[in-house]
Amino acid sequence: RRFAREAIFRVGVQIVEGTARAERCGPALADIAETVISGLLPRTEDALAQSAGRIAGGGFAVVAMGKLGGREMTASSDLDLVFVYDMPEGTEASDGPRPLAPTTYYARLAQRLISALTTPTAAGTLYEVDMRLRPTGNKGPVAVSLESFAHYHASESWTWEHMALTRARLVAGPKELRDKVAAEIRRRLTHPRPAGDILYDARQMRARMAETFPGKNPFDLKYAPGGLVDIEFIAQALQLVHAQDAPEILETNTVAALHKLNEAGFLKDEDTATLVASAQLQHALTQALRIAVDETPNIEEATAGLKALLARAAEMGSFAQTQARLAALQRDTRALFVKLLGG
Repeated sequence: RRFAREAIFRVGVQIVEGTARAERCGPALADIAETVISGLLPRTEDALAQSAGRIAGGGFAVVAMGKLGGREMTASSDLDLVFVYDMPEGTEASDGPRPLAPTTYYARLAQRLISALTTPTAAGTLYEVDMRLRPTGNKGPVAVSLESFAHYHASESWTWEHMALTRARLVAGPKELRDKVAAEIRRRLTHPRPAGDILYDARQMRARMAETFPGKNPFDLKYAPGGLVDIEFIAQALQLVHAQDAPEILETNTVAALHKLNEAGFLKDEDTATLVASAQLQHALTQALRIAVDETPNIEEATAGLKALLARAAEMGSFAQTQARLAALQRDTRALFVKLLGG
């Protein structure tokens, strides 16, 4: 906890002082989170093994989703995680003095890792953990077998879950299992499906999201029309549409995905330039806001210091220029959402 809090604080200082470009902060914060996860997992496994032993030949992998998967974290991001395990066929129990059935064993391991990441101590807190992107969501087991993971995404998951999988990235666990899980994710993302269905589902989901989170003002950068969700939906939906023919476009980071779509000929140069500029500006402003305030600001009441911070993060000469640039890019982004996804 001391390590993580100090490291995150250093990143925040660099953002505030303008000594690091905002686009470098997301990957830096993701590196910190991955270091924490990969450091805690073997210790958590060792603690469980003291009583339950181990599953011979088994493995447990951590899949990062959302902002961690896309390496777009902010100082206040939680961790979207999925836990997948695998073991030899016929395994009945762990080999310790208090053996556990495999499903129970890996559920306990997952719960212990979540506790290690979330429990407040005298040294502070680490992260909040969000498990809603696991198969069957909050109703499902906290850890799933590789077989169940593959079956669920092949036969039961919805388009929005496949869109979320475009940001899935393996961050901890045995290499052999990580490779198996990554291969299964790639298999799902390159599976043929009707393009019209993908685009329709993406539009419908975005419309429902807008009803729940309408975007308070242009600085509600995630949900505002033309904000980050619109850009992410464009990148994710287009990857699902075209990955069966061009799997090389798959990329967990939104900006990198837009560039790959462009290089493969699925996104025009001018559209790519607009979306990348919009994403970079809004990511930069998000980094600054997550450090400075706890909620979306009423920008009319923002202090001079906050406005100066936002202008510096945006690399603009003044806050008025920042506002104008943001408004123009959000307008153009929303128009591209309608153009590219239809509706």
